[in-house]
Amino acid sequence: MRSSQLLHSFRRRHLLAAVVLAMPYVGYAADAVPTEDVESLPEVKVTSKLEKNQPSEKTKSYTVNSTSTATRLNTSIRETPQSISVITREQLDDFRVLTVNDALSYATGIKVEQFETDRTEYTARGLNITSFQIDGLNSPISFSGTNYGDLDVAVYDRIEVLRGANGLLAGTGNPSATINFIRKRPTSVFQVKANASLGSWDNRRLDADVSGPLNADGSVRGRLVVANQNRNSYLDRYSNERNVAYGVIEADLSENTNLAIGHTYQKNDSSGNNFGSLPLLYSDGSKRHYKVSDSPATDWAYMRVGTHISFAELTHYFNNDWKVKAQLTHKDTASEGRYNYVDGYENRATGLGSYTSYPYIYSFQTKDHVADIYANGPFELGGRKHELVVGATWSKSYMKEYSRTGDTLGDVFVSSFDDLGEFPMPSFGPKSKSSDYQNTITNLYTAAKLNPTDALKVTVGGSLLSYELQGVAYGTDQIAKENNKLTPYAGAVYDLNEVHSLYASYTGIYRPQVERGPNLKVIAPLKGKNYEAGVKSEWFNKRLNSTFSLFRTEQENQAQSIGTASFNGSIINTYEGIQATTKGYEFDVSGEVSERLSMNAGYTRLMSIKGDNDQNVNPYVPRHLLHLTTVYKVPFVENLKVGGSVNWQSETHVDIALNGDSIRYKQGSYAVLNLMANYKIDQHWDAAINLYNVTNEKYLSSLRYASAGQAYYAAPASAIATLTWKY
Repeated sequence: MRSSQLLHSFRRRHLLAAVVLAMPYVGYAADAVPTEDVESLPEVKVTSKLEKNQPSEKTKSYTVNSTSTATRLNTSIRETPQSISVITREQLDDFRVLTVNDALSYATGIKVEQFETDRTEYTARGLNITSFQIDGLNSPISFSGTNYGDLDVAVYDRIEVLRGANGLLAGTGNPSATINFIRKRPTSVFQVKANASLGSWDNRRLDADVSGPLNADGSVRGRLVVANQNRNSYLDRYSNERNVAYGVIEADLSENTNLAIGHTYQKNDSSGNNFGSLPLLYSDGSKRHYKVSDSPATDWAYMRVGTHISFAELTHYFNNDWKVKAQLTHKDTASEGRYNYVDGYENRATGLGSYTSYPYIYSFQTKDHVADIYANGPFELGGRKHELVVGATWSKSYMKEYSRTGDTLGDVFVSSFDDLGEFPMPSFGPKSKSSDYQNTITNLYTAAKLNPTDALKVTVGGSLLSYELQGVAYGTDQIAKENNKLTPYAGAVYDLNEVHSLYASYTGIYRPQVERGPNLKVIAPLKGKNYEAGVKSEWFNKRLNSTFSLFRTEQENQAQSIGTASFNGSIINTYEGIQATTKGYEFDVSGEVSERLSMNAGYTRLMSIKGDNDQNVNPYVPRHLLHLTTVYKVPFVENLKVGGSVNWQSETHVDIALNGDSIRYKQGSYAVLNLMANYKIDQHWDAAINLYNVTNEKYLSSLRYASAGQAYYAAPASAIATLTWKY
């Protein structure tokens, strides 16, 4: 190598090292974006065993070769005895998907319940999702599963969705689904990617991703991802800014030992956001209609959410193909918001309503510490080779909530709906603590993947869970404890031929709950059983995966909303535990049909969600969910690809209590169509256009909490244009 090349290589490596090592400081700088040009680096071959499982950004596929979300044993989707979907980096880029809310709308069976501008929950198979992971390690987005603000997906290679219970690794078996976010990792060759986007309602975004080796032999590698997005909204008075920074360094300490450390920072800053929403009825019980842009939020409302996630991983490979991996992570989230929740209904004849004001400032802080260590590898029994994983997870979470109430709390006033957004800001009282509690969980787990014959693979395992909840919330002691609660797991996959396999699985359900009863104490743990069976197939030389599954879930103490309670001005949802049985079927397909056609599609049919009195449970969840995404590389226009995505759901409803009556509010079935086109100008430049809700469908974003009589409309037709530079 000539001296000039050596000098260039030296500069590149040390520039990347500098920006990655500056990560802790970048996290606190809202507008940190690298501005220096970076030159190319000659390809460096790295023999790290981490390259064995390629990331989806490298394969450019709509599916993956292997997943470990179910058992920590790297298996193909076909060999995983549960239903699983993957939203890959290629699909996220094709449709310019920027947030977790948008990403999960592309996953089979997932319903994104955005019931307010900055609060969202997710359901699968008719039930709330509370199990979230990052790189397979538990990382709750909140104690209740509510997502505050928009989570950005710039830092992730893909998102894996395991439907059904996952008590083996999560410790707490949730019968809906587990969402596993897989981070981007440093690459062995130097690469840079930058995007600039401009869209509807002054939507402006810049993001950059730089990765590569930090030393001559590539044994130390780094990656930095940053993003800034500013946007106004179709909603009156609402705007949002989001900043993201992620840095990670990987080092091969030896031929068989690897260390990774990293940090993620995200800040959401919203103004004019709603808390509660549009009254759905008039005072006489008739249905109200609004403009899509209508919002009761005041211009002095705001919500700020800041999250820091630090992690470290140490992996050692033994010569007998066994591996030991230890992981540590710390997550710190702080949020504060100022709101005015308004309760009341308008008189249809006069145009005036009698409203009650509930203004307050709500803030919370959560800290999550998680440690995990496991070993997995092959062993021989009966002359055949099998696989085993043994591990332990310890976590401790802290939650503190504070509130300040406005001096107009509980005041009743008469006003037109159009004037609610101009409600004057009251004076707020001193800060008081609403909650202060902690939750400690220990989970011991093991699973064995047995191969009795070439065609049959059986996975058996279980977890041993201990947990303790203690503290005070809303003036009530929060105490719950359980030791050595066993959650079993069993699954089998039988290959019919080279393409098709039959599978079946059984998973125990046990989850300590955070939902509170009318006495404001947490309700009893969720218990039950999850059954699943179906057919899995690999088509077109394993480039396309498909799954047809039948599922049935039997539960005790399923949390069912029964109303609200008030504590120092805070409106708290209350629940009761009921028996519930869920059954249905799903179809999922993802991958490449040909070299030019990629697809991701799925259909979920919830045949019933019945309570112990045969009542219809969670009617706000659609009983039919369908999504279809296709992208086609146009043969007669080189470097052009076009695509479309459609999401359809069936009718939903809620029952609203008004003046002693129960009024059924229905939302009819609807479909949302998105379109995309991307043209590769040359090896460095791409131009793309994405259109969302092309038919301008008008629909409520969620009926999740509409039994309280409020909801708001989702975004109308919009567009975003993106220019991409790659090196």
